[in-house]
This record gives sequence, structure tokens and C-alpha cells, in this order.
Amino acid sequence: MNPILEVQSLSFRYAKAGPMILDSINMKIEKGSITAIAGLSGCGKTTLAFCLCGAIPKSLPGIMEGDILLEGRSIRELSLPALSKKIGIVFQDVDNQLFLPTVEAEIAFAAENLCLSYEEIEEMIERVLKTLGIEHLRSQNPSLLSGGEKHLAAMASILSLDPEVIILDEALSQLDSDNRGLIIDRIKLLQREGKTIIVIDHDLENLMMADTILLMKDGRIEQRIKAGENRELLYSKLTDFFLYQNK
Repeated sequence: MNPILEVQSLSFRYAKAGPMILDSINMKIEKGSITAIAGLSGCGKTTLAFCLCGAIPKSLPGIMEGDILLEGRSIRELSLPALSKKIGIVFQDVDNQLFLPTVEAEIAFAAENLCLSYEEIEEMIERVLKTLGIEHLRSQNPSLLSGGEKHLAAMASILSLDPEVIILDEALSQLDSDNRGLIIDRIKLLQREGKTIIVIDHDLENLMMADTILLMKDGRIEQRIKAGENRELLYSKLTDFFLYQNK
């Protein structure tokens, strides 16, 4: 199976004399998979997320070497609007991502900027609300929603363009168990619909939903773990990885 994303010898630093944040990363993301990228704070996983969605090097300055292929094509060749139709990202602090008065307006925003017709936008809003099961939030103000509902609203806003890849950058880290379960259920539903999910996290429970877990340290991929292993053994491996780094 051809990967939907392929990272080739990717290195990145924010300044010429600055430290290497990403160091010769090679990885493949299979279409329709859930891939977790995990590591302690400062390991480079958020910078990697910015590279995967194209924010680096198109919006954030720095020195990037190597390449990222999206369906076989370098993301350097794609504009940010073109990339946003292929890859969407939900950040940890969704309050910085939600700025309109209703969930419906958040969903419609990107489509309106693409000058889609009223009928197309209405059809898209209905589709996204139904996919995430949040029809009841349509007219709600995102700032007044619960943590889990805010994350669903943020997911809805990026699903408006129907991207094939969805990146969640520690989007579950500040949620209680009920809201976390709600988001994980929706993530698995999106996977069943053919979406490719990349979860950036360091919480062991959040990592358990993944098909593949990539463990990062000092800007490198240190280990690749397939989720087909016994859950208890998988949990033990992840615990050992994080405990070893804290010594």
C-alpha cells in the first residue's frame, strides 16, 4: 500500500545558529490509519506536526531540509489553500482556533472563503454536523461549550474542506475522561470513513487508539510500535520509554 504521507530525511531548525529541532526523520503514514507520535515535551513532535500540515516552511520561518510527500507530491509544490483541502490540524488550545459566534459559522468559514455556493455550503454544514454527531451544537457559541464540545467544533471547522488527513496536536490532553472518550469515538468514526488520523500526544491512554505509535526523542524517531501487540505489553513498552528518558 502506498503511504498518503512520506517524510524523507526531514531536518529543521528555527535559526541557522539554533539547535536542531528535527533531525533526519524518515517515516510513512498509511492511508486510513491512526498514527500516534509521542514523546516528552521538547522532543519536536509539535514542530513535526507543523511540517506535516505545511505551516513549516510556508508560514513559520526556519531552515528545513529533506522533504514531505503528500500522495507522492512534495508539499513544497502545494499552496497553503491547496494543502488545507488535504490536511487539517486541531491544536491543543482550541480557543485560539475558534473565533466566530456559532459552530455553524465556524464550519462555513473556510467554504465561504473559497466562494462556494450557498447550496454547497449548506450541504457541507449538514454533512459535517451529522458526521460528528453535533447537530445540537449548530447554533451554539463555541466559547460557551464544554472542553469536549469545543474540540468537536474545531474538528468540524477543519472537516468543512473534507481533508484526507487530520492532525490532532495534543487535542485530548486537557479533557476529562468523558470528553476524551467522546473525541476518541469520533476519531475512530472518521477512520472508518477513510480518514487518516495523526495524533500528537504523550498520554499513554490516548496513544492506545493508534494502529502505529512513533516514539520521538531529541528530534528523532526512536521507536516504531505496531498496536497489534497485547495491550498490557504495549502499555509496558510505552511506560519504559518515558521512564527511561526521565532518568
